[in-house]
Amino acid sequence: MTLDDRLRAAPGGVIETSTDGRVLDVDETAAATLESTTEALCGTNIRDAFPQSAAGTLREAFDGEAVTDCSFEEYYPRVDRWLAVDVHVGDTVLVYVRDRTDRMAEKERVDQLERRLERVREINGVVATVLQRVVDASDRTSVGETVCERLAGAGPYRFAWVGERDFPDEELRELAAAGDAPDLRSRIDEALGGEGTLPERAALETGGAQLVGAIADEESIPRGVRRAAFGHGVKSCYAVPLAYRGTTYGVVSVYSGREDGFSEQERAVLETLAHVGGFAVRALRQEDLLVADSITEVTIGVDDESLPFARAARQAGRRLSLDGAVPRGDGAVVCYLSVDDVGGDSDATDDDAAQTDDGSRPELRTTLVDDEAVTDVRWIREGENPQIQATLVGETPVTALVAWGASVAAGEYTGESAQLVVEAPPDGEVRRIVEAVDETATETDLVAKTESTRTSETADAFRNELDERLTDRQRTVLRTAYLSDYFDSPRGSTSEEVAETLDIAGSTLLYHLRRAQQNLVGAYLDADGEPRRRPDS
Repeated sequence: MTLDDRLRAAPGGVIETSTDGRVLDVDETAAATLESTTEALCGTNIRDAFPQSAAGTLREAFDGEAVTDCSFEEYYPRVDRWLAVDVHVGDTVLVYVRDRTDRMAEKERVDQLERRLERVREINGVVATVLQRVVDASDRTSVGETVCERLAGAGPYRFAWVGERDFPDEELRELAAAGDAPDLRSRIDEALGGEGTLPERAALETGGAQLVGAIADEESIPRGVRRAAFGHGVKSCYAVPLAYRGTTYGVVSVYSGREDGFSEQERAVLETLAHVGGFAVRALRQEDLLVADSITEVTIGVDDESLPFARAARQAGRRLSLDGAVPRGDGAVVCYLSVDDVGGDSDATDDDAAQTDDGSRPELRTTLVDDEAVTDVRWIREGENPQIQATLVGETPVTALVAWGASVAAGEYTGESAQLVVEAPPDGEVRRIVEAVDETATETDLVAKTESTRTSETADAFRNELDERLTDRQRTVLRTAYLSDYFDSPRGSTSEEVAETLDIAGSTLLYHLRRAQQNLVGAYLDADGEPRRRPDS
């Protein structure tokens, strides 16, 4: 059989040698694979003609007392290829050569993806645990400690740090840190008040995540931080704002022992964690307000005729009073506004007021409906003491305050300005409250600040107060409906069955039931639309 005949059955290129390694013949495929020519290879010793690998397996096959059959795959740097080599011994030696570079590259990509997937699974497991514990955290420090303790040491992560935003100074202060890098922790603390650009500070200032693929090469990072990171084998960092509904409450940063140590999937998971952390911090701020023994009440003046409710008041020639504001949970705030006498136009006369009594209401609703920052507009009451509902969805003083965690107790809008009454915990940053409004309006002013102490009452006192609000008939209807499982889901009894039990008409039952519920809810909300403190049990 000639070499050409053998080539037709060969899976790749082929080299024919003598048993001592002298190259007798080479096909074009083998020569091209070795980046040579048949003329250059023929007559040479295969030990010299064939590229060298780190293991040197082919050389060993020819260096023994006799050449033996063998097969192997190795990387050859000179030609930058992975080659599969099969040595078959007969009267001569045939060395089959196949280029496996593409297959090995694909295998490496698959292995890399599998490793990355395993890392993401591990991190997802850690984050799932963190999310549950964050939601159950009792204070902001617990949120930070939970995040750090679980992230530090997860996979390639060496160190985790959480900083809280100090609103009055717009700076970061450490809330918690964990990991085997004490020097890095102290250097970050020093750099917070010094020169240089920390990833954490950049995340706070820009409101966006900061990825540092190689800390050692990032000269904008303070030198002390870079040296401490190098000393602990920390090579990359990802800093994400703890933000919720547009307000940044702090920053969580994770440091990895690998360069470019954060895949796209990992970054997405960490951003989700930071978002939930921001939600938890905001919820804890609101809880501080609900359970505080004393509150700070702040009255803020806003001069901006472009405010949605101010514009509507001007167009309708009316004054709008904010009876209550209810956060919807997605950043929007549902507002309930009473429509009062003429306001916002100092030159209006009594005749003007009389003329606007009927004609202003359609115009008021139309103005609100046409505003991009307002949705879901409808009349709650018309006629005497009219009230309108409108949901704020844009950047306004009310939505900014709610996002910050304050409670908007009341407000008044005229044609060009507004006054908002805001409640905050006693340690609330009043300056930040005003700044939150200032970011959404032309001009703001702190009109008043007062502190008041809440009185706590026992559960029995609270029940007695509720009982005083009910008539005998309402109490009877309410208790019967409750014991009949009318309020369960699914209901244990229908309204008709409860009415039959009391031997009254169904419409009468529903009338007394609604009035009783109205009295009870009014007592809980304290008649001003804001939650009152729960009684002590």
